[in-house]
Amino acid sequence: MNITTDKDGNLIITGEMKTIEDYSSIKSALGKVIAQGKTSVMIEIRDSMTITSSIIGLFTKSVHGDGLKISLKVYTERLHNLLEDLNLIAVFNVTKV
Repeated sequence: MNITTDKDGNLIITGEMKTIEDYSSIKSALGKVIAQGKTSVMIEIRDSMTITSSIIGLFTKSVHGDGLKISLKVYTERLHNLLEDLNLIAVFNVTKV
């Protein structure tokens, strides 16, 4: 997994998200967004077909605990369906590309 930031400050995640190191990298990236005083962030998940429960928990804490508005842009039907099954489409403002 790799995380980059575009010119608008959006986080772009490529590769599969499945290890504790991936969780730590995403947590660090979100921490930087929050430290910059931003109230919203767009996260593009380009390749991953799944998402770990720890990352879902991190996103949920960021939304409900830190007040960060997250908009997820997902590129795979499988990940979109998973988020839909978990009733997270509205929570994370998910759109399928």
